[in-house]
Amino acid sequence: MLVSIDNDKIIAGFTTKFGGVSKGVYESLNLAHHVGDDRLKVEQNREILAHKIKAKKLIFMEQIHSDIVQNLSDINQILEPCDAIFTNLTQVGLCVMVADCSPVLLYDKKLNLISAIHAGRAGAISKIITKTIDKMGSNPENIKAIIGPNIKKNCYEIGDLNLGEFNKFKDGFKFDLDDALRFEIDGIGVKDYEFSDICSHCDDRFYSYRKSGLTGRFAGFIMLKG
Repeated sequence: MLVSIDNDKIIAGFTTKFGGVSKGVYESLNLAHHVGDDRLKVEQNREILAHKIKAKKLIFMEQIHSDIVQNLSDINQILEPCDAIFTNLTQVGLCVMVADCSPVLLYDKKLNLISAIHAGRAGAISKIITKTIDKMGSNPENIKAIIGPNIKKNCYEIGDLNLGEFNKFKDGFKFDLDDALRFEIDGIGVKDYEFSDICSHCDDRFYSYRKSGLTGRFAGFIMLKG
């Protein structure tokens, strides 16, 4: 587990493939139900993560490559499918599952809000980070943003796909997801941010859909401490 922040207010970071109970192509800390892994093993893996970060509950989204943002206002709330979630609840870990897309974690230092965002190519194009910050009611200057391990440009081939205004983030047939997200957050005035330099496709500590096809998902997590 890579911990980016662990202070008296929040804990935030990213899981790796290690430390769980899943077998085969999912070995071992797969956190996703939708990839064909044994459901009980996934639940055990989620319990392992919850125990490590001392969460009363972990919240996982049904991610659909959309720009839908949900506000978690109750620990027992049933969420509609979405790709970003935010809350002011304490001891509730927000999780975003990835295996090449960008896991984005936000913390509003003034409003004491946190968010987990699934930002792949579709999320970048739809400006899901901007939409999340808007829905949170946050001033971008109060936001701390952490962008976790994802697929880097040299490994992210998309062919001759036409991305419209986002073609400027292409280099030949390769797409620079980090540059697209950096352009977005710079444009809205977020000053306090950091990007992981880890490529999920190259680093065997992480699941990569583009490298492995059928595989598990690691997670970005963020939680307000009680």
